[in-house]
Order: sequence, then C-alpha cells, then structure tokens
Amino acid sequence: MARSSLAREALMNAAEELFAAFGVDAVSSRRVAERAGASNHSAVAYHFGTREDLLRALLRRHAEATSRGRDALIAELGAEPSAHDILRCRLVPYIDLLSSLPRPSWHAQFLAQMGTTPSTTEMVRVHVEETGDNSNLAVRVFPAEGISDEVKRARSAVVGQLVLRACADYERQLNSSAEPADWAGMANFLIDACAGMLTAPVTHPQEGFLPTSSALV
Repeated sequence: MARSSLAREALMNAAEELFAAFGVDAVSSRRVAERAGASNHSAVAYHFGTREDLLRALLRRHAEATSRGRDALIAELGAEPSAHDILRCRLVPYIDLLSSLPRPSWHAQFLAQMGTTPSTTEMVRVHVEETGDNSNLAVRVFPAEGISDEVKRARSAVVGQLVLRACADYERQLNSSAEPADWAGMANFLIDACAGMLTAPVTHPQEGFLPTSSALV
C-alpha cells in the first residue's frame, strides 16, 4: 500500500476511535492527526479536506461492501418473504461487517454517535439518500393493511436507532472482554426484536408522537 494510502487509513482509524469514544463534536482534526501519529497537524486537511469530508469518508468506508452483501441476500428472497427474511437482508450484512473487524473495533460506536449527534443529522440523511442502501426493505416488512405509512416510517426510525445502539453497546463490551464474540447471536436477537416492533398491531391512534430519523443500517 502506498504511503499516502497508509496515512489516510491511519487517520481514519484514529478518527473512528476518537469519535466513538468522545463524540463527534468533541474531537478536532488536530487531535485526530496526533492520535494517528502524524507529524503534520494539518494531515486531515491534506488527505481529506475539511473535518466534514473526513466524516463523510468514514460513513462511506464500508458502505459498498455492506450494500453488495445486502444485494446478494435480496436476490435470494422468495416471492413472499417473511418479515424475518427481509430483516435478515437488512441487518446481517452490517453485522457480518462488524464481526469481520479486528478487536478492538470502533465502527458500530462511531455510527451510533453519528446517528444521535444533532450536528451530523443532515450529513447522515444525505448519506442514506445517496447510497440508496435498499431502504425499501423496511416497507416490505409491513402487512399491506392496518399500519399507516406515517407509523411505518416512525417505527423504522426507532428500529434503526435500536440497532445502532445495541451493536455499539455490544462492540464496546467486546473491546473490554476476552470472551469470544457472538455477532451471529446478536443478529438473530435483533431480527426477532425488530420484526416484533415493526409488525405489532396499532392499538391506539397516533396523535403527534411520530419520531423520524435516517437509519444508517
């Protein structure tokens, strides 16, 4: 790997760890450069441009590989897939990625920070729109009758945050433990939990409480 590519990789690794540990708004470009061992404190600007460009690069870092895995699973769906089948397409490629990362890892914690930090909400929304990321899968989970589009979108937003937080918490736990990881177990747990939330009947009219968010997974 060329020296420039190695430097970029070191900066991205350092940034992901620092943003995951301390929050996106609390970490400067200079601190990222110092953590990466760069003698030039302007290394982020040299290799990425602005701090926001670095954040976008981190969002895109594994997006293509995850999308390929998701497309492969979608191609295997039958004519009438269950909610569990569709959610497996949505979640397994992301969790497979987390499983493949060396420990300690920070990617899930970084994404959780991005998904809950007000200053990055618009960046996340644009990223989700640009990548496409098979977002229509969430709609296919629901039955044709009984749940409004507004409730579907709101539940999908909550499920997205649930997945981000659960994976971040598990990644953090693994980083401080010698126990073997069971990401497959995590995937099965989340698929069951998300299917239950997305397909549960509406028992009371919604009156103004409909959270919205851009899911990263």
